[in-house]
Amino acid sequence: MRIVSDRQKTLSFTSVRTSARHRWETISDVLDANSEIAALVWDDLTTGKDGKRKKKTGARGMSAEQVLRFAIVQRYEGLSYRRLHDRVDDSIVLREFCRAEFAKIPAVSTLQENIKRLRPETLERVNGAIVLYAKREGVEDGKRVRIDTTGVEKNIHYPRDSRLLWDSVRVLTGILRRAETELPWLTGKFSDHTRSAKKLLFKITNSRGSKRRKSLYRKLIAATRKVEGYGQRALEQLGPEMCNDVDQMFIATDCASALEHFLPLVQNVIEQAERRVIKSEQVAAADKVLSIFEPHADIIKKGQREIIYGHKVLVTGGKSNLILDCRILEGNPADSEQFIPALARHRELFGKTPRQVATDAGFASKRNGDAARQMGVKDIAFSATKGNKLSELVTSDRIYKALRKWRAGIEGIISAGKRAYGLTRCNWRSFESFKSYVQLAVLTFNLHTLARHMLA
Repeated sequence: MRIVSDRQKTLSFTSVRTSARHRWETISDVLDANSEIAALVWDDLTTGKDGKRKKKTGARGMSAEQVLRFAIVQRYEGLSYRRLHDRVDDSIVLREFCRAEFAKIPAVSTLQENIKRLRPETLERVNGAIVLYAKREGVEDGKRVRIDTTGVEKNIHYPRDSRLLWDSVRVLTGILRRAETELPWLTGKFSDHTRSAKKLLFKITNSRGSKRRKSLYRKLIAATRKVEGYGQRALEQLGPEMCNDVDQMFIATDCASALEHFLPLVQNVIEQAERRVIKSEQVAAADKVLSIFEPHADIIKKGQREIIYGHKVLVTGGKSNLILDCRILEGNPADSEQFIPALARHRELFGKTPRQVATDAGFASKRNGDAARQMGVKDIAFSATKGNKLSELVTSDRIYKALRKWRAGIEGIISAGKRAYGLTRCNWRSFESFKSYVQLAVLTFNLHTLARHMLA
């Protein structure tokens, strides 16, 4: 018999049996089987920025396993913190996975504050625990590995000198405007050059001819230098002795801290623009400022491919398609320099070096081939031998061809990480947050890969 409606509420969640539920339940079982993971996360959550243990008083807050599980859901589905809150709140399966079945979902600010406390070193150790669990379960043995590097972009605009100068004027003027508004002794001390600087930015963008462009750049550099001078003078007048009350002291300290951070970067931007545009000099990549908001970003160039502004990431994959090791590199070091350290980290994790290694030509060198054999690697397949005799690298031509063919699989692992786990571009700020973002993406990738193996 059909009825109009049934307003009687159930006392439990509706049971749903889907492939997504099986996957999340399997991941949950893996995390529960490694109790040390929650302890590692708890240590991050209870340790302050000064490295000291926080007091045990106050609100209870999110548990360590909740923070990690919310972070995994966010990275897997590519959600903002607000959408993460709504997604988990609306899903029976994700509520159960995040251990929030009948509880109120934490606020957006709470989710952000807790997830951003996860340190990259902790996430790397968590990933190591997951890889060792895969070894115990017979999914991965670490005997055969493939190594490659990729670039992960930072969320910055294209680093044109004119845009960097405009950013410098805009940011410093914002800080000075706040100082003028809140601190009476600074009122009327500075001029606002943002309007003229923005006009110069557009004129430079649309100008033709180097002579015209240099003339406009000189004006924009002069305006930026004036604002930088305002910042220096303001910094000298933001001492506590100038303040009349506590509120003014807090504002002065905040403005001084911001100026101390940005002024050296603005000075570098001005010097860089003068050398590159006015004097037509070459500036070394290591000396360039790509963004005043993300000054740690590097220029990554791999062969003939498009230049990436971010960081190079070294990835070691196994036969199970798990990412066994991930290392975020500073600068743009040659791939050949990373080969032996990658093998050493593998030996530290698994207790022995792999029997077989496959890499592309960038890792090949006579020194690397000799060192790998001394470490106990039996077969080494570089895409190009580069000074090594093939008979010294592998035991047979058949094995060499098989390893070269198998090496291509690392490209698929990297592609999946970029397409589905956010490794194309990182929008978390600061270098430490960048490393946490990448390690979290790798951890999420490994958990879902391991779940597919266990459900197969």
